[in-house]
Amino acid sequence: MQQPLSVFLAETLPARTGFRGALRSAVVVTLLAIAACGGSKEQTKEAEGGAPARQTISNDPVQEERSASAVIERIDVNGDMKPDVFKYYSLVDQAGGDGKGAKVQLKALVRKEIDVNFDQRIDIVEYYKGEPNKEVKEREEYDLDFDGRVDEVRRYEDGTLKEVQFDLGFDGRSDTWMFYQMTKNEEGKDVNRLYERRRDQNGDGNIDVWEYYVKGQLQKLGTDSNGDGTPDQFTRVDEKR
Repeated sequence: MQQPLSVFLAETLPARTGFRGALRSAVVVTLLAIAACGGSKEQTKEAEGGAPARQTISNDPVQEERSASAVIERIDVNGDMKPDVFKYYSLVDQAGGDGKGAKVQLKALVRKEIDVNFDQRIDIVEYYKGEPNKEVKEREEYDLDFDGRVDEVRRYEDGTLKEVQFDLGFDGRSDTWMFYQMTKNEEGKDVNRLYERRRDQNGDGNIDVWEYYVKGQLQKLGTDSNGDGTPDQFTRVDEKR
């Protein structure tokens, strides 16, 4: 099961960062507004180079631009007549159900871009597998501090979160890696849990701390004492206590 973004950020971002609460609130407001938008209206003007144009749109919150092989939806979330969400679809030919061999074109979502804080700059990019009638996520990229640079990357397999990579120092270098796997909880239900976290504590580009989890709980710490890139000293959490 995919963890809500607001919960995930609250658990993983350091408390010292003042933007954490602002980002969480902005994301929640934006996504709720997206869900509330409905309907579509075709636009005849094409976007240059296939990129989303930041032009003013009509008062219809959802605008649709269609070509022979693709569709772009532009969504105005906050009512300022400028698009804040862009959804890119490929058109896939599929045999119709009339038994006459006629083909129909189905939309397959391949990418979604979101301007969370309404500054006309993309903050979240989501990539999808591009299957008709399905939204199977493959990767997400987040600009957590709104500086135009990616600070978090999430990777998925068959729509299930497998790895998260952070730049929590906001210096353009990844320093935290989190890995997930499907396990059974106490009720026997499938849950996606964190099983390992790797950290570069001193910012030298090398991992120096490994955290190992069992059933979502931290059990053991590993450290690299000789700088060879592998853990060689281990401490159980209960031993530290």
